[in-house]
Amino acid sequence: MEKNAFIFNTNKCVGCMACVAGCSIENGTDLEVNWREVNCHNNLKHPSLPVFHFSLACNHCEDAPCMKNCPALAYTRDEKTGAIIHHAEACIGCKYCTWACPYDAPKFNENTKIVEKCNFCVDRISEGKRPACVEACPVGALEFGQKEITEEDLITPGFVNIGIKPSIQLIPLREEHTTPAIENLDAVEISIEKLESYLPKAESKVSLDKEWTLVLFTLAVAGLVSWQASFLFGFLEMKLMPFAIVSVLAIALTSLHIGKKLRMWRFILNLKGSWLSREIFSFSAFLGVTGLQIITDNQMIGFVAMAFGIFSLISVDRVYKFLKRKDGLVLHSGMVSLTGILFFACLADFPILIGLLILLKGSLYIGRKIIFLKKGIGYFLLLSGIRILCLFLPFFFYNLSGELAATISFLIIFTGEIIDRAEFYSESDVITPEKELNELPLIKP
Repeated sequence: MEKNAFIFNTNKCVGCMACVAGCSIENGTDLEVNWREVNCHNNLKHPSLPVFHFSLACNHCEDAPCMKNCPALAYTRDEKTGAIIHHAEACIGCKYCTWACPYDAPKFNENTKIVEKCNFCVDRISEGKRPACVEACPVGALEFGQKEITEEDLITPGFVNIGIKPSIQLIPLREEHTTPAIENLDAVEISIEKLESYLPKAESKVSLDKEWTLVLFTLAVAGLVSWQASFLFGFLEMKLMPFAIVSVLAIALTSLHIGKKLRMWRFILNLKGSWLSREIFSFSAFLGVTGLQIITDNQMIGFVAMAFGIFSLISVDRVYKFLKRKDGLVLHSGMVSLTGILFFACLADFPILIGLLILLKGSLYIGRKIIFLKKGIGYFLLLSGIRILCLFLPFFFYNLSGELAATISFLIIFTGEIIDRAEFYSESDVITPEKELNELPLIKP
């Protein structure tokens, strides 16, 4: 079926940025926030290397991940034009859509503390005009029209096709879909290693300095759920005031990650499609029902609270399904579900379960570091050594009796989990067109 779509010819684009300027002028965007970006395969501008550009904005996908996963329901589709529209008044600035979109279309504005993005120039195309970016292109590389998009229209090196049906047709590259080459007979031999060292590094959307609050929040979720389960089965005491204090701190930590804190209530509006909504709803329900359990001392209410707690652990892990891991593995030793079970085993004093989980986490952790060594990916050797010690040192304390030994053992394990969870964020990233282009070989083998 035909639909409104961008048509981009990689062979024609010269990277002049006229489309970016046209978009910015039309929509009055801030200088730091461009709804359309032009990424270059040859960022070094080396004359002996192949060069091509990608001009991309929002592709207004049929199965748009930004709209599907937004917890606040801040996105809608204009049925007449097919445009995915972002509603600023509904956005909470959680930036989850910037993780979900593989085309880097939603942009977080540090001044307004919310997301904004290309709107397909919906007013212009509703009147039969072309989008401003298309009008501004001087070489005809960017066009617009009614097209029936097929899989063959999306085959171009560096373009991410994950089956979400983007509304863009890509004109195939020269030389049967290979990187365009410029032959220079006088060129000297090029060192790939040196070139890659000179390449500018794309800014990561996921990093520890940005996500440290999430490190603490996710560990707080694991700690509270394991504490409640230990209380439910009679292994630990749980008083209302300490539980309430830790709960408030956990909520405060997650609030630091969003731009519009007074709109936090919108977090739970998309339970149908967003794991972030499910995480916040289930954790909030867990806190409320656990408080009721403590007040009434009702075991059935406690089981309901535990069910919400278990689902919140699963939801926390599912929230990060969009992240691209450096090791390429499915399981991570810092997964919150595993950490929650380990905390429960420690608090309930189940030595066999503790041993099995430590062996599992240790195997995953060491296996990950071996993969990094094989791939030549750097990591902090000293920190990794401390993390491994925090896994196996508690075995020594379990041979000692007494509350002090148990407390020291748990603190050591908790320290290790902080390191592991922090590494989870530092070792993860989000797919973007710029990064996909950077991963293409500069020289064809």
